[in-house]
Amino acid sequence: MAVAADIMTRDVVTVLPDTPVETVAEMLANQRFGSLPVVETDGRVAGIVTEEDLVTRAASVHLPRHVTFLGSIIYLENPQHFTAEAEKILAVTAQEIMDTDIPFVHPDTPVEEVATRLLDEDLRRVLVLDDDKRLQGIITRADIVRMQTGRLPEHHAR
Repeated sequence: MAVAADIMTRDVVTVLPDTPVETVAEMLANQRFGSLPVVETDGRVAGIVTEEDLVTRAASVHLPRHVTFLGSIIYLENPQHFTAEAEKILAVTAQEIMDTDIPFVHPDTPVEEVATRLLDEDLRRVLVLDDDKRLQGIITRADIVRMQTGRLPEHHAR
């Protein structure tokens, strides 16, 4: 049975937490990546910046819907969503725009489990981390498809 380490891309391009957002955007655009892991100098993953994070930054802020009732404001949606959106718009570094809730698997996770997770959680990618949260690789939906054809690029494990 194939495991994550068998199909993951090992040479993952990463950025440091203090990398300017403009540099992150350039890297995503030029390399045609959908995301960039943010890695501390000790190799531990701190977060991930995705195209969605950058699109959110470019979008207009949506103020939380609310109603006023008897002099009180009742929010119809979570005002913390507005705060998170505003923080991304004002972000100047990768650390300020990254998501810290990182979908990941371990190198020994069966590929079937990885594929199921990608579908069930509507993910485009998962990071492959060791027990110390150090980046080992990344798996995208395309990697699952390539595995089924038996053709993995040279930057994948064999």
